[in-house]
Amino acid sequence: MSDSVDVPCLDCERIWFDYKDRVERYVFSHVSQKEDAQDLVSTIFTRIVQSASTYRGNPAHVSSFVYTTAHNIVIDYYRCKKSFSEMPETVEAADSVEEDYFTQSSLDFLADSLALLPIFERDIIVLHYYKGFSLRKVADKMHKSYGKVKMAHRRGLDFLKARFKEFGM
Repeated sequence: MSDSVDVPCLDCERIWFDYKDRVERYVFSHVSQKEDAQDLVSTIFTRIVQSASTYRGNPAHVSSFVYTTAHNIVIDYYRCKKSFSEMPETVEAADSVEEDYFTQSSLDFLADSLALLPIFERDIIVLHYYKGFSLRKVADKMHKSYGKVKMAHRRGLDFLKARFKEFGM
């Protein structure tokens, strides 16, 4: 007798019929390219089928499994898109010294604004956006709860947004 007999296997066909429309709406609300969204929906259900035999969660919580899978695949899509976006064949130089000045001015303003944040919030912003860590990884690194890091992240972004708005940037 094998251990897998005790673990119920997911009914992939039932999941397809129950969640297909909802998953499509979720993906289409996050991905603007129709073809990419269709590919992602296929990928999501392919991953669900591949994982169905090893699913150890409560069958009553299948929706969490489906939406977590969908969410992770959409996130992976944007990570890959960001990492592998094509460079134009010719990279144009800035049109003028003035554009370079404004770009450098914006970066300087951002650096000054970051310096005004409390250290905890600044560290979260730097680890998340500069180092590329997820907020969960930041929470682990800082030995803080995910909720606390998420709230501090939001406060930091709100402060930076208000500061840029205040100075017309």
